[in-house]
Amino acid sequence: MWNVPNRILFGHGTAAETGTYLESFGAERALIVTDEGVRAAGVLDPVLDAIEDAGKDYAVFDGVVPDPTDTVVHEAAEMYDKADADMLIGIGGGSSMDTAKAASILATNGGHILNYEGVSNVEYDTPPTIYMPTTSGSGSEVGHWCIVRDSETDIKEEIGDVELLADLALIDPQLTASAPAPVKAATGMDVLTHAIEAFVSIKAQSQTSSLALDSIEKVGKYLPRAVEYRGGDDEALGKMARASSQAGMAFNGAGLGAVHAISHQVGGKFGVPHGLINAIVLPYVMEYNLPQVPEKFVAVAERLGEDIDHNAPVRREAYKAVRAARELGDSVRIPETLADTDAERDAIPELAANALNDGSLTGNPRQTRQEDIETILGRAFDGELEYRNVL
Repeated sequence: MWNVPNRILFGHGTAAETGTYLESFGAERALIVTDEGVRAAGVLDPVLDAIEDAGKDYAVFDGVVPDPTDTVVHEAAEMYDKADADMLIGIGGGSSMDTAKAASILATNGGHILNYEGVSNVEYDTPPTIYMPTTSGSGSEVGHWCIVRDSETDIKEEIGDVELLADLALIDPQLTASAPAPVKAATGMDVLTHAIEAFVSIKAQSQTSSLALDSIEKVGKYLPRAVEYRGGDDEALGKMARASSQAGMAFNGAGLGAVHAISHQVGGKFGVPHGLINAIVLPYVMEYNLPQVPEKFVAVAERLGEDIDHNAPVRREAYKAVRAARELGDSVRIPETLADTDAERDAIPELAANALNDGSLTGNPRQTRQEDIETILGRAFDGELEYRNVL
């Protein structure tokens, strides 16, 4: 399956063109879905100015929280109705765009959002949508998935449907400039995770693999520069924004794997940021999957700048991908273990059992049982990485 947004607009300053696209969609009043931090940072200002300049109206819902719950989604949908809006604009990280996507389902289909869990359960067309990322991370602006956390169980549920594709993915790298360095680091490593999982997925396709490999190379080269951004390095912001969208398109076609299956559980239960969990868990899952697809990990290592000896055993060279991923995390100050977060080791059996039922696991290249996930989690808590004994 290969789905992309109806239109993609990429470039510095493109947020100033938002009003033009409201006009093209025939919209008169947009509901902007975002969070308080994005609003307080002034990131919305060029967008709001553009809407006003076009003679259009808007309302703002800024109640998005990390890992949005069904409750938050319904609050956004209620505001859409009360504002008499006729389109949705999601501005922010993945949580804001997920909330906007979920609210778009309720706007025309009604019911409870968790009833749409799964694939292709949206019956009626959703309103026009524009998605604008303020972090280079989730790739949600180009995807047909959204994640909603069940407020009763804290389990993250996945909803996938072509109706969730943006009518316009508007990617202005300048909107990512104000994100704090730790956010840039975690979301950037999330991009790397998307790209690697898509590349080694059993559902990978030629186009998804090409996008994934190019994204891996961009992250390796430009993430440290983007994290240290102090103004002026527009190239780094632009390359990371492009890497994020490319990785988003890659995993929307190829799927993900065990990193995300685990991350969804840890984030839902303990509130650890999604990108941070991915960044920590990625090397441990890479080592688990490595025996199944060593040649692919050699390709990853090369894209991350590792010097590959093609006369050496393939499996040994594949471990260089793990080392490169961990060292990239070190360079942007990503903790090495889950013990460095609010996650609790005693929850491993529960986390593993829930991860086994996560839809992301269907793309993982190596068959995975609950005890395998428990082992991965145990290593991620203890900091046990095999590459140090191999290379």
